[in-house]
Amino acid sequence: MKKEASKASINQVFFSESDINHDDLRQICSQKTFKEEYPLADSVENNVVIYNAINITPLTDNSNQEKRLKTELNHILEKGPGVFVIRNLFEDCEVIDQSNDIFEKIIKKEDNSKNDHFASGTNARIWNSLQKVALENPEVFINYYSNNVLRVVAESWCGPNFQMTAQVNVVKPGGEMQKPHRDYHLGFQENKEIQEYPISSQRMSQNLTLQGAVAHSEMPLESGPTMLLPHSHKYELGYLAWRNNVFQNFFCENAVQLPLKKGDGVFFNPALFHAAGTNSTKKIDRIANLLQISSVFGKTMEHIDYIKIIKNIYPALLEHQNNNTLSKKSITNVCICATDGYAFPTNLDYDTNAYSGIKGFSMFEITLQALEQSLDLDNFTSKLYEHQKIKFAS
Repeated sequence: MKKEASKASINQVFFSESDINHDDLRQICSQKTFKEEYPLADSVENNVVIYNAINITPLTDNSNQEKRLKTELNHILEKGPGVFVIRNLFEDCEVIDQSNDIFEKIIKKEDNSKNDHFASGTNARIWNSLQKVALENPEVFINYYSNNVLRVVAESWCGPNFQMTAQVNVVKPGGEMQKPHRDYHLGFQENKEIQEYPISSQRMSQNLTLQGAVAHSEMPLESGPTMLLPHSHKYELGYLAWRNNVFQNFFCENAVQLPLKKGDGVFFNPALFHAAGTNSTKKIDRIANLLQISSVFGKTMEHIDYIKIIKNIYPALLEHQNNNTLSKKSITNVCICATDGYAFPTNLDYDTNAYSGIKGFSMFEITLQALEQSLDLDNFTSKLYEHQKIKFAS
């Protein structure tokens, strides 16, 4: 008989596959999501909380209202169903269409034999679309990542100075469903490795990243938008359980899907059981820009060359600032996504600002200072490399 994790010894911190309990997941996923718990939301559909960016954008202009919104989103991700949709995240889809043109160009240029690591088929994948778009077209990058609601969503779970990564997935007609899974960090480990992590680390894993996807095409149900199992992130042994056949069958019988319009965004706790659905259409390429947003305290899945990104987009940012064509808040939003926002690790022998209880400067702060001083690209680059030389001195 399998042991019930909920009744395990208070001293037990290491678990194996023999500890997983199917009834626990069934009970957890039987919970209902009520609109009354989320007063800023528009509705609840299939246990998923739905917002409209048009209604919540004004809240981001007031710090108290913004904090209220962040608190509500955080509750959804931790104690609620674990997933929400934001309609019209990009109300003007021009930047979506411009991004799609860049995606198509990159796909044609790259060897596109890369595929989905959770599904078979002929999908097209662009790894590190964040950096590639920044290098291809700074203006499109700036317009995309200046989005204030996107920044609020990220901070609601990951806190300030989060680290943005992005990967494009194009699921072509006939593309198969993914296997239901959990995501990075522990979602990418084999069970023999997961059971070596104490349950405290397994709980922590889901707090280090936020999963998201922006619809870059229309996504009717038949195109296979993401299948979601609300509340499933609350099952503590889920990182050990998602490969289990009984769990996978339960997912397939109980997962929900919501159609998305171009410009909509869906965000969820990485521990939520989820899987991209089958694209059963004959003509629709389902295009999503997948966002994996990391806490500044964690490690991102992809290596981002922040120096290359910020040097490439800095002249455009400076021009926007000098011409007042972008607000200070929008420029800050872009800089969060285009730089490393954390002062550590650093070399404490050389970085005199980072000891005696004083945090050193991050690349993000160096960039904002340079913009405030209207430094040209050459002077900004010199300041940037001086900062990196001290930080990584050996």
